[in-house]
Amino acid sequence: MSNWQKVITLGFCTLFILVPLIWLPNTSELFEFNKIIVTYILTIIIVSSWIGRCIAEKKFVFRHTPLDIPILIFLLSTLISTLFSLDIHISIYGYYSRWNGGLLSLLSYTLLYWAFVSNMTRKRVVLSIQCSVFSAVIIAIYGGLEHFGWSPSCLFTRGSWGVDCWVQDVKNRVFATLGQPNWLAAYLIALIWVPMSALNSKFSFDKLRIPSGIEGEIRNSKQILNLLIFILLFTVLLFTKSRSGLLAFGVSAVVFWGLYFWKLEKLKNYLGFGIWGLIIATLIFSVGNPLRNLITRTQNPEPKTSQGPALEVGGTESGSIRKIVWTGATRIWKSSIKNLILGTGTETFAEAYYQFRPIEHNQTSEWELLYNKAHNEFLNYLATTGMLGLISYLVLLGFMAWIFFKTINDQRMTTNDNYMTVALLAGWVSILVTNFWGFSVVIVQLLLFLLPAMAITLKSESRRAEEYKLGQGQIFAILLFALTPALLLLYSIFRYFLADVKYATALNLIKIFQTTGQPQYVLSAYQQYTSAYTLNPAEPAISSELAVAAGYLANSLNQTDATSAGQLAQIALAASDKAIATSPHHPNYYKSRARTMILLSDIDTNYLSLAAEALAKAAQLSPTDPRIPFNLGIVENYMGATPSAILNFKKSLELKPDFADPAKQLQELSP
Repeated sequence: MSNWQKVITLGFCTLFILVPLIWLPNTSELFEFNKIIVTYILTIIIVSSWIGRCIAEKKFVFRHTPLDIPILIFLLSTLISTLFSLDIHISIYGYYSRWNGGLLSLLSYTLLYWAFVSNMTRKRVVLSIQCSVFSAVIIAIYGGLEHFGWSPSCLFTRGSWGVDCWVQDVKNRVFATLGQPNWLAAYLIALIWVPMSALNSKFSFDKLRIPSGIEGEIRNSKQILNLLIFILLFTVLLFTKSRSGLLAFGVSAVVFWGLYFWKLEKLKNYLGFGIWGLIIATLIFSVGNPLRNLITRTQNPEPKTSQGPALEVGGTESGSIRKIVWTGATRIWKSSIKNLILGTGTETFAEAYYQFRPIEHNQTSEWELLYNKAHNEFLNYLATTGMLGLISYLVLLGFMAWIFFKTINDQRMTTNDNYMTVALLAGWVSILVTNFWGFSVVIVQLLLFLLPAMAITLKSESRRAEEYKLGQGQIFAILLFALTPALLLLYSIFRYFLADVKYATALNLIKIFQTTGQPQYVLSAYQQYTSAYTLNPAEPAISSELAVAAGYLANSLNQTDATSAGQLAQIALAASDKAIATSPHHPNYYKSRARTMILLSDIDTNYLSLAAEALAKAAQLSPTDPRIPFNLGIVENYMGATPSAILNFKKSLELKPDFADPAKQLQELSP
């Protein structure tokens, strides 16, 4: 194996360990942002090393697989949807706060797939799987400590054990380093069958004779370790109290054990299955979880104390909200011929949903929350990439499933590799289940693409990747057009990351300013936003917040330095214009613009008319949001347009009859 292949192997092991583990407290989104950044960096390193191997060996090394054409079709459909997107910026980069699902992220996953199958050997695959399980064990221990009130996150950020550093009730529903209980559950289930496969492949529960000697002790120690790992992962899965996770575990268990008994008949082990079932039942009835409540028909289940969207934290009303969001997703798809075929654009659900948001959403406790995903991966593809995107995605999944079954049926496979492939398939199927009730995140999407790559490489140890001779001119071209851009890409990622750190710092400073009213905080926030904008001027989220901070600062300087206040007002207006020009269909940026113009109205009352225009545009983009006509009514009342303000207050009440704010305004304005 060449040094380049060793670097690639190290890169993949680092990927499987670091991506699920990484999180940082000083970025705007603590978890997914840092995971996607690490993914991009390691993708560049791995692909560049692959190119380096080609150059060193003077060959183009590439392994053709049955997934090549489905992947290319999927990427092509994503690209077409991006080109016709209502927001190309979001379609390329992903929604700012999610990132996964944008064109760049999907391109990274597919490049990693091809790099894996073209460069990894069976032994290196096993090493990658071990790295994945190692990371899962660390994260499970992390989550277990949270359950008992000792969050490593709080130790990391505050220097003391506890769980008070989180707004969420992390003791009730753990999320470790994944950021959300359902995401942790999805990750654990995708890997939980690996230790079980190792347990079954090397030790038979129904054999009464235990191997003796040092070899026997080592073998039995490995079996005990694998059993303990499985118990740990399943226990922490119960700690997440994820209903979709438990459902996915059940489905994947059927797949694992069904194939174990059906395909591997010579290795039947009914006693082993019975012991496994006893362990599962004991844990389910010992640890509080939704499944135990369902089985025992608990009348007074544990109160839901976690904070956040009901779709994410669970609870009795999450199913009702999910139906509403799904209804909005289907309305998006049906809204036009273009959307039927191509959707609104890759990852543009947050913008598209506003336009077709069901009015019933206003009667839920989550009526003011932003939904940037359909909470169903398949409906999300349907709404944002249309039938073309959904069909290409389903075809890709179908070929992946076929790859697994073909591998399991391969007579050349060793028994242990067959067990491992069954485990990988069971974990892969669990991702489809959790994605049906939610959406994929970075590490889960990585596993969706790389678990099939592992199965392919496990069975093809004896096959070499295709090697094509390269001439000197081709080698020079690769050096010029591949490795050099890699350095530029790494530099761009560093700037992108640093911009977000400054953006997050500014967000916190603005919150302090809003609480204390002390002007030095808004000045510091403005400076941080300016630095973030300099590093990443293309991101509308940064431009929009820069405009608000400039508005605050201009407002505070108006009485003491009118010239500077006027200059800041122009900066605020320009930054707001930039945000809207980049994302013209996002109502939140119009809301932010209205807020900025209201702040500037202390300098010049003419800015109020710009605020009203921004809110009117937001109302067009989000016709069922009751907050928008209410805010527009407030602005119009200040402008002296009381009759129009009254109409907007009434409109707000029509959208949400129990909305107290417009009702109070109407009462005050009534003669």
